[in-house]
Amino acid sequence: MNDTTPLRERKRLATRRRIEDAATALVEKHGFDHVTVEDICRDAEISRRTFFNYMESKDEAILGAPPLALNEARQAEFIGTPSDNLVRSALVHIAATHEEAEIEDIEAGIDAAHIATVRQRRHRIVSAEPSVALMSINRFREQSTLMHGLVVKHLEQHPGDRRLPDHPLPVEAAMIAGLIRESVWMHMHRLTHCPDSDTTLPETGAILTTLTKELTW
Repeated sequence: MNDTTPLRERKRLATRRRIEDAATALVEKHGFDHVTVEDICRDAEISRRTFFNYMESKDEAILGAPPLALNEARQAEFIGTPSDNLVRSALVHIAATHEEAEIEDIEAGIDAAHIATVRQRRHRIVSAEPSVALMSINRFREQSTLMHGLVVKHLEQHPGDRRLPDHPLPVEAAMIAGLIRESVWMHMHRLTHCPDSDTTLPETGAILTTLTKELTW
């Protein structure tokens, strides 16, 4: 445990991880429709009020952080820093956002093996539960819309980064956001079906763009 992490923060992270552990374990065992918030609270040994202090819903406890999420600092860096490859820049920031959250947990004393176990449960749940997969897709779409907005803001600040100046800026932003979205989706698919894969998120994006370069029209 990292003694430099304030005790209150360590307790907060530990409680959140305990909720996620209980939620994913119960849903994997009994199915999404047969697990209630009360069940999760009982296994996590918390009150219903505490649950909603940490989670907006049962869905969040089961699915975790959105795969396209960027923390505020990385959003600002993505918008404000010029880039010759916005897809790569976004993927690097997305991967770093998740890695930094995981490092924060580990520094607060959360076991790395436990974090991996919860992550693997989530992949199995999404693969096995159509209703959870649909929730994941809908949340993914919402995040994709937010990503499009970040790309628009970047291109407005850095018009020199545009690759398609003859097309409306929102259209170019939609294409870039689409490549980011599909790279993340491919990466999630790989983790679900090839959990031992060591391909990084930016490397998955590179595979996608390599494929598109080979297409003829």
